[in-house]
Amino acid sequence: EELLVQWGQPKFRGKQIWEWIHKKGEHEFDNMLNIPKNLRAQLAEKTSLGTLKLAFEQVSKDGTIKRAYALKDGQVIESVLMPYEDGRRTACISSQVQSEGKTETE
Repeated sequence: EELLVQWGQPKFRGKQIWEWIHKKGEHEFDNMLNIPKNLRAQLAEKTSLGTLKLAFEQVSKDGTIKRAYALKDGQVIESVLMPYEDGRRTACISSQVQSEGKTETE
C-alpha cells in the first residue's frame, strides 16, 4: 500500500492487489484486470511475485526433508525440515545463495 501511494495510486489499490494474490492466488500482474494496465506494467517492471521452483528434494529415513529452490535470478537457496518424535518440527532456511543446480549434497 505504501509503495502504491508513493507512486500516486489510491490506497485501495493495495487491497485490490492483496485480494488478487491472497484470495485468488494470482501470480501474474497482467491477470489482475481491475488494476489499470499502466500500473500492472509498473508493478511487473519494479516488483516481483512468484513462488519458488523446487530444484532438488531429498527425504531421509527419519523424515527429514532437504530441499533446494531455484530463484528467478538462477540462484539457489536451501531448506531443511526436521521432524521430532513428539510431533514438533524445526525448519531451517539458508540465508546464502548458490549457483543453480549445485547443492551441498552434490
